[in-house]
Amino acid sequence: MEKKKFIPKENTGNLFHGSDVVVVRKGLINIGGEEKYAQILKYSSKDQPDKFELSISAGLLKKVSEEDRQEAPNPETCPDIKGLINFNKTAFDFAGWRNVSEMGTEYTKVKLKKAEFKGDKKISEEEEKAPF
Repeated sequence: MEKKKFIPKENTGNLFHGSDVVVVRKGLINIGGEEKYAQILKYSSKDQPDKFELSISAGLLKKVSEEDRQEAPNPETCPDIKGLINFNKTAFDFAGWRNVSEMGTEYTKVKLKKAEFKGDKKISEEEEKAPF
């Protein structure tokens, strides 16, 4: 039976545990006048030579505490991790939920939503839905 390749829909994805990956260097790089936080990742495999990748941070993520989850408008659908990220000069709200596949593999389901701002201030979902 041929294994189907997963192709994520726009602004969604799945992230898996990487046991063969190590951060070997991290720090700031000035790219075109902008400071970016970056990491060099090392991928190791028994049957292939080591591979290295430069990874640029898109933004900080925050683990959602149980207290924050209970204060959310919909605690049962509240993500496990979230944050504001920037990709190609576009801001997105990042949300991730811990999941386990039918095969028992742990992963994080990811959804991105284009962030909305009023002036320089991000509009929260509660402000968007305010009736006044």
